[in-house]
Amino acid sequence: MKTITTTKYNKVENTDKEFLNKGIVAFQMVKFTINFYGNEIETTHDTKIMNDGKQIVIGGCGYIKEGYELN
Repeated sequence: MKTITTTKYNKVENTDKEFLNKGIVAFQMVKFTINFYGNEIETTHDTKIMNDGKQIVIGGCGYIKEGYELN
């Protein structure tokens, strides 16, 4: 079974007009701790926070895909 826990770091408000026009209001680094059948894997990714409240992974890896949406 696979379970994912997150640790969120400082949020940085966006001031760039180009990103604001795309709906991005902030960025935040998030550490993912994945328990994959007893093996613990840690990976850290940058995320973007949209004006509708969605938080989406930028980049990704084999465990957390680009575009993964945090709850």
